[in-house]
Amino acid sequence: MASSFVVERPAGLPDRIADLLMEQITSGALAEGQILPTETELAKSFGVSRNVMREAIARLRFEGILDSRQGRGAMVLPLSERLTFRIGSGLGSSDSLADLFELRGLLEIEIAGLAAQRRGPDDLSELEAALTCLSESDFFDEAKLEADARFHRALAAATGNDYLKGISTYISFRLKGTTRDTAAIYTSDDLVAQTIREHRLIFERVSAGEAEGARAAMRAHIRHAAERLGVRLKAGVLVG
Repeated sequence: MASSFVVERPAGLPDRIADLLMEQITSGALAEGQILPTETELAKSFGVSRNVMREAIARLRFEGILDSRQGRGAMVLPLSERLTFRIGSGLGSSDSLADLFELRGLLEIEIAGLAAQRRGPDDLSELEAALTCLSESDFFDEAKLEADARFHRALAAATGNDYLKGISTYISFRLKGTTRDTAAIYTSDDLVAQTIREHRLIFERVSAGEAEGARAAMRAHIRHAAERLGVRLKAGVLVG
C-alpha cells in the first residue's frame, strides 16, 4: 500500500523565522550585545508557536550568532566573537549533499559508538521517547521530522560531550530540509517503516552497550538516507 507524506505546518518555518531574526541582526535592528525579548514575546510578535521560536533561536545559537546563559535571555554576539563555520541553505547539488553526508558519517558514527559506551538511564529514556514519537503515525509529517532530529540530538547528548551535542544539534537543523526532500521523493514503499527500523536498530545497539554494533547501525542508516535522496557517496567512511 502506498504511504502518504504530508507536512502539517509550512516546511522550514523555524528556519524562516531564524532567517528573519538574522536579517534584523544584519541590519542593526538587533544590535550587537542586545538581549532578545523572551521566547514568548518573540513568538507572539512573529505569530508562531513558542516551540517554533525556540527552534529558530537554537539554530542561531548553534551557528554562533546568539549566546544564551542561564538567567539571561539570548544575546546577539559581537561579529568578532561569532563562529565562522556554517552549513548554508543551498544544499541542492549532489556534491554538497555528498559532502554533508560524509560529515554526518565522520561525526555520527562515532557519536553512536560513544553513546553506547556512556549512555545512562535518562539517555535511554529520551531515545525511547523519540522513537515513540517517530512511530506514532504512518505520515511523514513535521512531527516525524522533529522526532528524527530529537533522536540524533539525544544520541549526541548521551556522549556527555557538549561540543558533539552542539554540532549535532546544528547539523540536525540543516538535515531537516533533506529529510523533507526524501518525503517528497518517496510517494510509495515503506519509507516511514524503514526509517523507524533503522533508528530502532541503533537504539538496540546503544542500549545493549555494543559500541561497534551501534557504529555499524549508524553507518548503514546514514548510507541508506543518502541512497533515498539519490546522493552518490564518495569512497571513505560510508562506502568502501
